[in-house]
Order: sequence, then C-alpha cells, then structure tokens
Amino acid sequence: MATFKSIKELTRWLNVGAKLLNDMFLKRKTIAIKYDDALETLDGDENKLNPLINFGVIAQTGDSLELDDTYQRFFEDVLVVNEEINIASVQMYVKKLKLSIDSYLVAESNRKLQFLKEIRHTFKSIENTTRRNVVDLKRNVDDTYKQEPNFKIKELRLKDFDGKSKHIQELIRQTEQIIEGQPIFFSTAMDIGLKQTIAEVRDGLRESAHGLIAISAQIIDYLNRIEYQSRVVKKVRQLKYMKDQFMLEANSNVKDVLSATNDVWMEPQPRYVTRVSLDFLRNDDNALEILNNIRQRLKKKTTVKSRLAEQIDARYLEETQDVIRVFNHQEIINGFLAQSADLFYYIWNYQFENETSQEQRLVLFLQLASQYNENLQYLTDTKIINDSIEYPIIYPK
Repeated sequence: MATFKSIKELTRWLNVGAKLLNDMFLKRKTIAIKYDDALETLDGDENKLNPLINFGVIAQTGDSLELDDTYQRFFEDVLVVNEEINIASVQMYVKKLKLSIDSYLVAESNRKLQFLKEIRHTFKSIENTTRRNVVDLKRNVDDTYKQEPNFKIKELRLKDFDGKSKHIQELIRQTEQIIEGQPIFFSTAMDIGLKQTIAEVRDGLRESAHGLIAISAQIIDYLNRIEYQSRVVKKVRQLKYMKDQFMLEANSNVKDVLSATNDVWMEPQPRYVTRVSLDFLRNDDNALEILNNIRQRLKKKTTVKSRLAEQIDARYLEETQDVIRVFNHQEIINGFLAQSADLFYYIWNYQFENETSQEQRLVLFLQLASQYNENLQYLTDTKIINDSIEYPIIYPK
C-alpha cells in the first residue's frame, strides 16, 4: 500500500475526495458505499477514487468501500463524536512521562531542555486526553441508556462504562502521584513554563475527577432504573402468559385490582358550553335580560390610555467614556515566579507603564495573593511593617 510523503500531499488528496469522505463518514454506521456510487460521487473520475484506495484512506472489500479505521477514528476524535473511550493512550502517556523524567535526571545538560519540553507536552496530552475521555464517557452513558432498546445490552454496556470510569480515575491518581513523588526532578527542573503547565494539569485533572464522580453516580442511577424496568417487564410477560393460558382470573386478583383503579383520573373534566341561538335572541322576550347583562358588562370595561413618555433629556444622549485601569495579572505573576524577592516587595517596586498609587499596588498584592495561592509559599510567622502596612512574606513555591 502506498503512503503519503508529506502533509501537503495528504491534505491535497483529502480535499480531492472531500465530498465522498463526508458521505462515507455520515453513513459509517449504516451502510457500505458501493464502488459505482462512490465513483459517481466523484464525477465518474477513477483518478480521484483509486489513489484514495491505494493510499489506504478508503478500504475496499469486494465491491464495497468503507473508511479506513485510522481515518475514521481521526475524524471522530477531531469532531468529538467517537464512542470508544481511549484509555490505552493515557496509560501510554503515563509510562512515557515516567521515562522522560528518568531520562532528564541522567541526561547531559545540553539535552535536558529537550526532555523538559517533552515532559511538558506529555503532561498536556494526559490532561487533554483525560478531559476528552470524560466528555465521551458522559455522552456514551446517556446515549446508551436512552437509545439502546435491549435491557440486557444496556446493562452490560453501562457496567463496562463504569469499569472505564474507574480506570480513568486510577490513571488520574497515577499522574498525581508522579507530580507529588518526584521532588528531585521538580526542584531542579521547575521553570516558569513547567510550573504553569503543572498548575493547568492539576486543575484539569481535578475537574475531570469531579466529572467522573458525577458519571459514576449517574451510572448507578441508570442501573437501578434498568433493574426496576426489568422487573416490570418480567411481571408484564408473566401476566401476558397467564392471560394466554386462561389462568389470569383464576390465579390472580386482577379483577379486584382493576376495579379499585380509576383509569381516567388524569383526564380533564369536560366543560359543556351552551350557546344561545339567534332565533331565541330575536323572538323571545327572555333574551332581553341576557342582552341587558351583556350591555352592563361592556360598560364596566375601561380602556387604559397609553401614556406617552416625556422627552429624553439631551444630556443622556451625550457620549461619555469611562476609562478603567486593568492589570495583566498573568504577566505580573509570571515575572514574580521567575525571581527571588517576596511578593509585596516585588509589587511595591514594580515599574508600571503608568503611574500607580500605593493603594492600587496594595489591592494588586491582595488580588495576586488570593488568585495564585497554589503557586505561592506563605511564611505566616514572618511579617514586615512598611509605611504603616503590615503584610506577610510570600515567596514562589
């Protein structure tokens, strides 16, 4: 089988067969595309279809064509419509992460930067794959419960999803153990980029763990519902069998139960409106009383006059501008994490582009101390008074 020599060649052929590939992807779970139909989709040009088959984008079995599994999984991953939970890739990333950290610790100084970059990318891959797995798992659990008609298959798939949920939780725990269990690596290799990556990965894994807890609870609820519905179906089948065998009345109290049941209790109460005929209104004297009552009701109706608003004051139509000073917290904290001074001294002596008052610097100090507390180390026993301000000493972790 031929292979693509470059990304440019790959994208060109994907663009050539875009119409056919889109049609095959939409029908990937229903029918296989016939060769003649695929050729007709590409305007009868075999020079467009055959290269896609030769390059392995499309798999041919006899006269039927299907998307190759590799490209189908790629399209499903990119479009976030895949049904398969990719746990193996996370396990692979965890092993790769351990290997990269061990390699960094024994590598020469000129190669450490290469391994450090690889470690950051692996951390991000673990977070992104875990987050996507949680989203896919939640969608598949809901779809299975709502769409699968067979109770037994539904139960088996939900139990399988529960096992995958526990596996993902275990991989999250392993990743957190790597972060906590490598003090030598993180004390020697922790630069600003890696610190930021670790913080983002911690937040992403924590969010994924919370999502898995909710998914596990949902699976348990669905399994309980399936068990209840299965019992109901079993009882209905038993009743059907007894009815077919003319044993229902003799072996059950079905008559007593049905007689005590009000089957129409949810039906709305009917209201019957009797309309007066025109002949009655024209020819009967009793109609005068009805017409008089209607006239009295119409008199009581009052028309609410609409009130016109007063003219808008011209000063409200004048354009005004409010200028608000906003600090780039991320830029400031990145600079702080890259130096050795305490946070208050750093903010107090920071060279801003515009003039900044002491009150604004103090507010900024409090904002950074509360917003990035996970990246900071507080020395609660040591405080310094500066210009009548008592503050704690805070260093980067």
